Amino acid sequence: MPIFREQVKKMTLKDYLTKLKIGLPKTMVHLDKQVYEAGSVINGTIEITGGLIKNKIKRYDIDLVEIDSQAFVEETLNSHSVFCSLECSPNQTGKIPFLINVPDDIKKNQNTFQYSLMINIDLGNANNITQNVPIMIGVVS
Repeated sequence: MPIFREQVKKMTLKDYLTKLKIGLPKTMVHLDKQVYEAGSVINGTIEITGGLIKNKIKRYDIDLVEIDSQAFVEETLNSHSVFCSLECSPNQTGKIPFLINVPDDIKKNQNTFQYSLMINIDLGNANNITQNVPIMIGVVS
């Protein structure tokens, strides 16, 4: 009768912290204006402050999303994805600038539509940092 031994994977402190999502980097989004118009460009910066352990940013996505509060429908108006290999060291701050266009054909009824930037940062180790930044878009008539 054969004896089977289970292979036990040793979990390091880094693996344990990562699994519990402790010590992940923190993000802050800075925009150049308070209100944008149809056809304008959103110029912003993602400020990333490293957490307790060293991470590597594999990709970041920025989506301009329109939310219809009456119909409960969400639509992506514009999207921007960047594959990268950026180091995120503990307690250091880095900045990622970005530009995203506001489409010319924004809906006219401002009472039912809300807009936001959905920012997703992929750290590659099964962890993501997601941030929702509401923005105001005024329609030029």
